Amino acid sequence: MKMTRRDFLKHSTTLAAAGFLGPKRLMASPNRAHRIVRVHHPLASYFDVVNFDFRQNVPDTYYGNFVNGQLVDRMFDAALCGLTGDDDPVQAMRRLVPYQPGERVFIKINVTTCFKLWPGQWDRIDWDLHYNDTDAIAEPINATIRALVRIGVPQEMIGIGDPTWTEGRADPERRQPRLMPNRLAKKIKAAFPSVVLYRSSFIPGGDGFTWKSNDKDAIVEFRDPVINARKARATSHRLPDQVIGAQHMINLPIMKTHNMGGVTGALKNNFGTVASCSGFHERRKEDKASVNALLSSDANAAVDIWLNPHVGAKTRLIVCDGIFGGWDWGEDPPIGWEQFGGRSPNCLVLGTDPIAMDSVIYDQVTASLSEKVKNFAPPNMLVDGAKVGLGCHESRPGARGEYKTIDYVELNQAVDEAKLQKLSELKKRYHEGEKAAAQIKDLLAECSAAL
Repeated sequence: MKMTRRDFLKHSTTLAAAGFLGPKRLMASPNRAHRIVRVHHPLASYFDVVNFDFRQNVPDTYYGNFVNGQLVDRMFDAALCGLTGDDDPVQAMRRLVPYQPGERVFIKINVTTCFKLWPGQWDRIDWDLHYNDTDAIAEPINATIRALVRIGVPQEMIGIGDPTWTEGRADPERRQPRLMPNRLAKKIKAAFPSVVLYRSSFIPGGDGFTWKSNDKDAIVEFRDPVINARKARATSHRLPDQVIGAQHMINLPIMKTHNMGGVTGALKNNFGTVASCSGFHERRKEDKASVNALLSSDANAAVDIWLNPHVGAKTRLIVCDGIFGGWDWGEDPPIGWEQFGGRSPNCLVLGTDPIAMDSVIYDQVTASLSEKVKNFAPPNMLVDGAKVGLGCHESRPGARGEYKTIDYVELNQAVDEAKLQKLSELKKRYHEGEKAAAQIKDLLAECSAAL
């Protein structure tokens, strides 16, 4: 289906005003269910100004400090309009999230690498730990909250977190929890003080996520009889009360691949909604001859979690954070990407089809970080997901090839040469020796002023 000039003018007004124009049609279409919109803005982050130079003793070198939140908001709005065909991002969000007063929204984020905060004891958690592996940053989360608030969702009805713990043991003293570090929580609360942050998958005394619901779908059913028969399933396969009690979910993965599962996108992010994610990564202890649960293209565990009525049926939108991206679940600090000229990808990717979304994520990472992921497993979960009707799976033929079944749209911001030149000058100055801690703080201020 080709785009007419009239259609282009009608549906690109908002995007053009924001500086975003893409090569494909932006109007609503019969294929919108499988539409994936990638918005790129070259100035959304600038960690490359300091050559991706993380220093353990300098908290200012946290990559999340090098993000332009206002531009991320604009990118989010543009992606919403590109996804639905609406001119108004508020109307687009209403179309995607049919919110009614009194309902709750849960945002599932990814803080996988926060395991570094856990010292083995609850009273010794270092909430301010400075670490460098790619994890959730505040700006895409805040852009999502902003869009929800604009359609009338009260902040206090929005919950945010990553529920899972590493081992689904009944004894809380033997669990390794997911934790939300201060560097993330403080930025969210500064912008939206009344949202509810669930900062731990479990804290003795009841703070954090809770796991008590008697709902008939509280325990995820798996098609694989070996997984479904696990003795600990009443604990390890359970969804948190906060997911069960929500009427709407937003899935917010990071643009990464995964050494075992192939891709860490919308499907894999939902491993974090069950109490214990570890049992689905490792070879099944009950059956040594069985394939890893993540590798299977038949009865894949990630697909089963999406099929639970409290997960897939409530998921209104997938917002993939591609500002920095990564290539694995941990030990993957932000680096430059080949298809973005050695800079960070600086992207947001929005859609509603989890299989199409993860297909695109996989292609994006493998196109830019091929050496990092060349020995990774294929994304077989997408084969199974397509088979059961969750969406479209296909591989892009080359970095610039066209998808046939996925309606893939790229919206690219025209480069502001003056601002890019200013960042280039700041990068050169840093490279030539201006690297003291105080100077990095000054450099951050100069970058913000330049943008």
